[in-house]
Amino acid sequence: MMRRAEPEDVPALRAFLMDHADIAMFALSNLDTEGLARDGAENPARSIYAWIDGEPVTACIAITAEGMILPVLPDNDPRHWAAVAPHMAGRRAFGVTGEAGAARAGFDMLGLARQGCALDRDEPHFVLPLEDMVLPDMAGFEVLRPEESHRALMIRWRMAYHLEILGTNPMSVERIATADIDRVFRTDSYRLLVRDGEVVSMAGINAAAGDVVQIGGVFTPPELRGRGLARRAVAGMLDEKRRNGIRRAVLFAASDMAAKAYVAIGFRRIGSYTLTLFDPPVRIPA
Repeated sequence: MMRRAEPEDVPALRAFLMDHADIAMFALSNLDTEGLARDGAENPARSIYAWIDGEPVTACIAITAEGMILPVLPDNDPRHWAAVAPHMAGRRAFGVTGEAGAARAGFDMLGLARQGCALDRDEPHFVLPLEDMVLPDMAGFEVLRPEESHRALMIRWRMAYHLEILGTNPMSVERIATADIDRVFRTDSYRLLVRDGEVVSMAGINAAAGDVVQIGGVFTPPELRGRGLARRAVAGMLDEKRRNGIRRAVLFAASDMAAKAYVAIGFRRIGSYTLTLFDPPVRIPA
């Protein structure tokens, strides 16, 4: 029986999410950084309301305070969605993301299938034990921490990423991209690939917990693609993470070209991952 997770459940919930980190990085990272959301409180946007099943925990369906639905259902049992649906009714939702089978089931069980989507895509889902990473030839390249002088370029590239990959509304893309890069600087979560003093690609971490990171926001401008730059940006960043104790990386590929780049450095596909975004956000039907 699914029940609302309370503060005393956090250790067991975190242990479950860590055991299934390949499909749970958003929920896990949000739990670690922002914690459980509380009814009637001014919660951080990425804090989570979570419903769990089992002792020890065997299933979790979460929704962030800002409305991203995050299922972690290794058994993919639709009864979990049926149990949680009444508790989610009326909540604001701006997206659903998770392992494709679980996410698609929730999309239907919550009555969201008829709602309009700005983005609705299943992406190939990859993992890499960092001991197996194949480091490409980095001669002539550096992977550097961004400096303030890079901010304007990173905002422009992030805007382009939002428009190309996420289908973000052009009217709000500059504001959203600027906020994203502000967060990048606060969290030290991106690295830049530099050749002959020129920034040619960037890669980031969009979730981290324990010894696992999730790659996101990889971007190379169109005129520089097809030259192996993205794989160098990702591999160089992960090489730094590996030296600092990270053992595993997870990511989703937004294109065939991106997938080939990741396979080239050792990533192995394990399934598909759904990313659905609503613009504007919707209310989950009763």
